[in-house]
Amino acid sequence: MKKQGGASSLVVVLMLFLLGLLVLAGQAQQYEMRFRRIHQERTALAQWNMAFTLLAWGTQQQWSPATDWLCQTPANSSGRACMRQISQNRVLLAASPETPAEEHNAKPHLVLWRWGTLTDTGITWLPRGWIDFCPLSESKACALP
Repeated sequence: MKKQGGASSLVVVLMLFLLGLLVLAGQAQQYEMRFRRIHQERTALAQWNMAFTLLAWGTQQQWSPATDWLCQTPANSSGRACMRQISQNRVLLAASPETPAEEHNAKPHLVLWRWGTLTDTGITWLPRGWIDFCPLSESKACALP
């Protein structure tokens, strides 16, 4: 019988090892991308919920009509609500949560808006008056202080 060196078996084992290593590296990269995506989605949902909370909080505050933005911050300082008189009987409320420091420059700041009307007794907030984009035609008018 001829003696076999086993070099071909060793090459096959090394090839299988490298193939497994490549598969594991690919899976690790996919898991990292999924984790990042889930983190971004979770942060976005938390920001959205905080903006809605601030919008509801802002409707319960006392506001004096003004043509410039007037802002109030809740006690937990998780953001702010700002109100501005748009016309003689229309007001606009804007709610903006604080953005985490690491995402400050990453994407536009989330702001939710709500229409209201001025009455003799105060401000009446329109029941279906909230929107997620600035309804004003000039972008400068949408900039909160």
